[in-house]
Amino acid sequence: MIIRRYTPADEDALFSLWNTAGTAIGFAPLTRERFRALLTGHPHFSPEYTFLLEENGTILGFTNGCTGSDIPKGDVRGYVSCVVLAQEADTPENTALLLSALEHAFQKAGRTYSAVTFFNPIRLPWIIPGTPGHQHNNAPGIAVDIPLHDRMLSLGYREFTRECAMYLNLADYETPAWVGQKAEKMAREGYHVARYDPARHTNLEEMVVSLGNAMWSAEIPAAGKAGMDLLVGLKDNTCAGFTGPVYPEETGRGYFAGLGVAPQYEGHGLGTLLFYRLLEREKQVGSQYMSLFTGEDNHARFIYLGAGFRIVRTFGVMLKEL
Repeated sequence: MIIRRYTPADEDALFSLWNTAGTAIGFAPLTRERFRALLTGHPHFSPEYTFLLEENGTILGFTNGCTGSDIPKGDVRGYVSCVVLAQEADTPENTALLLSALEHAFQKAGRTYSAVTFFNPIRLPWIIPGTPGHQHNNAPGIAVDIPLHDRMLSLGYREFTRECAMYLNLADYETPAWVGQKAEKMAREGYHVARYDPARHTNLEEMVVSLGNAMWSAEIPAAGKAGMDLLVGLKDNTCAGFTGPVYPEETGRGYFAGLGVAPQYEGHGLGTLLFYRLLEREKQVGSQYMSLFTGEDNHARFIYLGAGFRIVRTFGVMLKEL
């Protein structure tokens, strides 16, 4: 049994493992083209951070990670993307061998942490349990229902938070009557939700900056400038919150970048109204379902549950000091 780095000649073996051992632990089956786009051909994929478990010329497992100063916290962290092992090789010992090789590569690159979080730009889709093959496009950690979760804890990773994956079939969604009543009351106070119009609405970029999320700061103002279907919560014509951009992904999932309300405008119901308007709009544009993550202790999950979402899987966000 040996551990070695990936070479381009290994792509067939990795592709086969993904669609057998990978799908057995919940990952979505992929075509060759999609596999390349998401993993082996991804701009952040590197043989330096991809290790294979091989026995007598047969590849029985692999792990992949990435790092880089262009990734959030990538100056100090390496990110674990996946660990996939064939059934006959799926043991704690082999998991440890693969992760150890990856961690040593991170250390050699000057990183002081190995992590599994949503900051990883290599985004690997998984099948949402209890659905007709519906997919979520990434994971914020390690699913607690697979052996890898407990194995990583035993190898020195700590779980510093948990994220709940939530799902709603939009075919079943109808906006409750009270949402319209709430909107009317809020309008009398100068608060409403509309599609972003740069000719009328001000303060979009400043509002997003106030939320302190680098990914939103990069995506949301750009979506507004590009004329995408972006919903904003408004105080008169001043942007006070956002959700969107709104469109269906190729899988039928309604895209969800997030939802935020600037601190000075909290407490007026904008977050709730934005979320229900998002569901309406996603259904209108042809999205079949919605899925999202929220912290296990995040009060916002009650908004999602109230809208008809259900919790379908739980993930541990993992971090290890190297």
